[in-house]
Amino acid sequence: MRRSPSAWIGGVLVAAMLILAIIGPPIWGEEAGRVNPQAVLQGASAAHPLGTDNLGRDLLARVLVAARFSLLLALITTAVGGGVGVLLGALPSVLPRRPARFVTATVNTLVAFPGLLLAMFTAVVSGLGARGAVLGVAAAIAPGVARLTQTLAASIAGADYVAAARMLGASRMRVLVRHVLPNIAEPLILNLTQAMGLALLGLASMSFLGLGVQPPDFDWGRLLYDGFSRIYVTPVVALGPAVAVTLAGIGFNLLGDALAQVASRRGEHGRVAVPGEAPRAAGTPDPEAVLEVRDLTVAFPGDITRYAACRSPSPQARSSAWWGSRAAARA
Repeated sequence: MRRSPSAWIGGVLVAAMLILAIIGPPIWGEEAGRVNPQAVLQGASAAHPLGTDNLGRDLLARVLVAARFSLLLALITTAVGGGVGVLLGALPSVLPRRPARFVTATVNTLVAFPGLLLAMFTAVVSGLGARGAVLGVAAAIAPGVARLTQTLAASIAGADYVAAARMLGASRMRVLVRHVLPNIAEPLILNLTQAMGLALLGLASMSFLGLGVQPPDFDWGRLLYDGFSRIYVTPVVALGPAVAVTLAGIGFNLLGDALAQVASRRGEHGRVAVPGEAPRAAGTPDPEAVLEVRDLTVAFPGDITRYAACRSPSPQARSSAWWGSRAAARA
């Protein structure tokens, strides 16, 4: 990440948004809510850089204060959409064939449905306001997360340690929680980082369409909606919330891309080298390894044979060796 400009840009933008969400309401909260009848619908000035609204409230202060509510709604949306998506995507790997096909068909149907229409439909059914917008955008995020989870879980479900756990009588839920989800957590977390930016844009879009946050509450999308009617007279009133939404979305997307690149490089090269650490010679035992396995052969009932040869065992390999040794002992 030190060599990636996009990672720095994304990290700085996300950090700035988080700091703004923390210090914004205590510093500018009073100014954002102060009504001034003598300064109604003013344009940009030294006292009000972004102008004022129809009640004379300073728009710059309201944009800065809205950061907390906007990021909080995006976080809740990502958590809800990601949780539902992970559940739908992971279930087919542990369910019997017919229920798994039904869940897979449901996910495929939701993925084919346009995300914006799905969000709008869910928001209208759930009711106007922040809750409806959160549920709507979460419903639009969940199918993509479910498809990714399904693909990752399918590759893990065929691993030896998962097969050994099933043969030893582990329940489907235990296999899902202890063996499948922990091994696909990293790419899912990286994807959810990018989904946070999409949630911000989606919530701002819902509020801009009048389906999201309602007065007296306000987020960046609501401020953009309120200033859109004046955009041809004083366009600066819509500039503040638009820039805030854009920067936040770019920040989370750049940070997610950078983290994904780091994770892919680490997966290609194994353990990340510590700066200043001398490289270990080939064939030399790893002093930090709990167990080293070489040329292991495990036979399961039904003429199933598995081979493994690893010198620097990963947690998956250690789990496979342990479960395999128990299965061989019982056999």
